[in-house]
Amino acid sequence: MVQFIPVRYAHTKYPDDVKPKIQETTANFFNFFEHKKSIQKTALPYLSLHTDPGYPGKKEMFLSSDVLDQFPVISKNVFDFGSRCVSKLWFNEKWSKEFSGFLVGLTEGIERQRIKVIEVHPPIDAYCDSLETFLKIYAAFEEEALKEFPSAIINIENRCNPDPKRKGGKFLLSRNNDIIKLSNLISRSDLKLKLVIDIPQLLSEHHGNNLLSEKQIKDVLLPIRDIRESISGTHIWGYNINKENGGQHGADFNTYFNNDPKLKDCFLQEIYKLFDDGKARYYVPEVSSTVAVQSIVNDLRSAGIQFVDPE
Repeated sequence: MVQFIPVRYAHTKYPDDVKPKIQETTANFFNFFEHKKSIQKTALPYLSLHTDPGYPGKKEMFLSSDVLDQFPVISKNVFDFGSRCVSKLWFNEKWSKEFSGFLVGLTEGIERQRIKVIEVHPPIDAYCDSLETFLKIYAAFEEEALKEFPSAIINIENRCNPDPKRKGGKFLLSRNNDIIKLSNLISRSDLKLKLVIDIPQLLSEHHGNNLLSEKQIKDVLLPIRDIRESISGTHIWGYNINKENGGQHGADFNTYFNNDPKLKDCFLQEIYKLFDDGKARYYVPEVSSTVAVQSIVNDLRSAGIQFVDPE
């Protein structure tokens, strides 16, 4: 049995008979006061904090903000990464502790039990040399964050490296072997960190944004079944492979698999097999279209996946 806990993404809507109780909300380092007001206005009972998705502008815009004095370590360590401004992540314990304080400040006035998920991104190898180093630095964040948000699960998301020539380094958590390694490291520690698997990013890291074969889908997803106990959430969204640029996060499974029902069915079966243990996991559709969200959710349900309320 596969069970997903629906998380609302942006302002999109699930099918009428699926009623999410958790809202994903931006919790990055940019536009701090704007995001703080937005969080306070969230109508759904629970929140999932999506940290550090980056800012579509240059760092000069961030450096002119009023947030610098409150979070000096974070503020002094932002840089331009492609077309976005991002923060260095997990480069020392001071940053890690300040990151926790940032989330406390961002959610000021919010009842702590409303925070169900804190989702973090992995470090880049340019300033964190290994997953082992990451966990040592991360531990300070977890200790502080779980004191403030005892009801929350902290998830780390795998990230795709879209352009191998792009300057700035590569994410340490990208391929299925990275996911397996991190799961094993966590299991040998006292940390409570869990994984959120972004399925399309994982497939893209292995095979690019091309039309996948059944073998490619199976070869990527099969190895991580053995560590699914470490997985507490997933992102599954659609991609338009026929768009040269910007095909991600705006389409459903039909365009993802070029309207090949056999290929789409293989994908859905492999998703089911990956999560077939009766454990409820948080699910974020991560597409900007309600039509696409509803199409994706109905496809997942057609494969036997149930949508359930959070505990």
